[in-house]
Amino acid sequence: MSQAARPGRWTRVLTMVLAAAILGATLVGAGVNLLLGRLEGNITAVDVSEQVGSPSQAPEPIAAVDEATGTYAPLNVLLMGSDTRQGKDNRGYGKATEITGQRSDTTILLHVSADRKSAIAVSIPRDTLITLPKCKKDGQTKGGYQGRFNEAIQLGGPGCTIKAVEELTGLDLNNFMLVDFGGFKRIVDAVGGVEICVREAVNDPLSGLVLTKGKHVVQGEEALAFVRARHTLGDGSDTSRIRRQQAFLSSLVRSVLSSGTLLNPATMLSILDAATQSLTADPQLADIQNLQDLALSMKDLKPNNITFVTMPWYPSGDGATVLASKKKGAPIWDAIANDTPWPPNGGSGETILKVRPEMIRVNVLNGTTTKGMAKKVAKQLSAQGFRIGEVGNADTSTVIITTVQYDPRWDVSAKTLIAAAEATGESVKKSGQTMTLIIGSDFTAIMPVEVLDITEDKTANINTGDESFCAE
Repeated sequence: MSQAARPGRWTRVLTMVLAAAILGATLVGAGVNLLLGRLEGNITAVDVSEQVGSPSQAPEPIAAVDEATGTYAPLNVLLMGSDTRQGKDNRGYGKATEITGQRSDTTILLHVSADRKSAIAVSIPRDTLITLPKCKKDGQTKGGYQGRFNEAIQLGGPGCTIKAVEELTGLDLNNFMLVDFGGFKRIVDAVGGVEICVREAVNDPLSGLVLTKGKHVVQGEEALAFVRARHTLGDGSDTSRIRRQQAFLSSLVRSVLSSGTLLNPATMLSILDAATQSLTADPQLADIQNLQDLALSMKDLKPNNITFVTMPWYPSGDGATVLASKKKGAPIWDAIANDTPWPPNGGSGETILKVRPEMIRVNVLNGTTTKGMAKKVAKQLSAQGFRIGEVGNADTSTVIITTVQYDPRWDVSAKTLIAAAEATGESVKKSGQTMTLIIGSDFTAIMPVEVLDITEDKTANINTGDESFCAE
């Protein structure tokens, strides 16, 4: 097959769209029953109990409250994107006669906490080199040899991929969602497009993507091209594309959870209908009542409490595949198994900090009538490791609320200063071309901040659902 015909791994994005759409639908209110009821029969149910060695699955309640604790059970769902060319919606990405079977080129392990207030979405690189699990298909047992992770689904369907993830992570999994190419463009169009950003102009002949530098709202074929593009963005690797697609997904989730979308039942029905038409799931998640109950249980989950991360890895040495880092991955799997926060303590409070103070230059301006405040605060910031720029007086001495002001390009690094200054809401302003702390009369002290080692691991690609950044 030619390079131009290669499918993109954009299906990793589609695998989480259903979850976002269902969350949005719960906030429509009284219309949720009508919306979800219309979807009956859209989802294909597949029992994978034979592959994973669990009892035969049935559509039992998945979001029941534990009477002893008053909380739900933690939820682990394996979200998979298939590259099958079968079916009319999957044509145009290569011939089914030439590209047979399917591969799970997208796999995301989604963990939702028992209190339903936070979630971790772990992307597993498709080119991870593993010992493929032994799985049954058509009466024969296959596997047991070394191969790429995304080959497992070809050996024994979704259950075999689940088994591969269980062996990688040590976790027990029962629930899954599998989607193919169909529905992606309809979903993006249903939300009115998704905002993306590129640092440099793009002209990719392989995907057909042509964009000028900066922000764009993409729909249809252009959205598909953005999440497929690889060689002209980043370092050309699939792991680099994972981060870009996670940014796309974050933007899509924000669009789905926006009030304009949530309060429009027709739009929500369109999104849900498009997502479920392309969905295969275990019997529990294929049951429409279970989906409704699950959606209601997750109504308080916010984008900023969803952590996206790539399974830590290191190069295998062959220039094409990667190996899972057991040491770096263990804390993530332990957190999921024990339903504890990850990264621990969020780095600083509930915020995941990725840029150390030593990498941040700050101007400090005194907006009060107290003399010497700028120097005093600059000294506190310096003690934390911040690099100090201009120190002086603000344009006014009547500032009440201490304010962090910064160029929108520094969204990620600004979080470290924001945490140190304990700035929130209106005290954070995206304006100007520098990072500036304007001291107000409410100022008390600069707080210590912590940047966890894992956030500096470039293979982990950590970001939260409220973050936006320009693709490299």
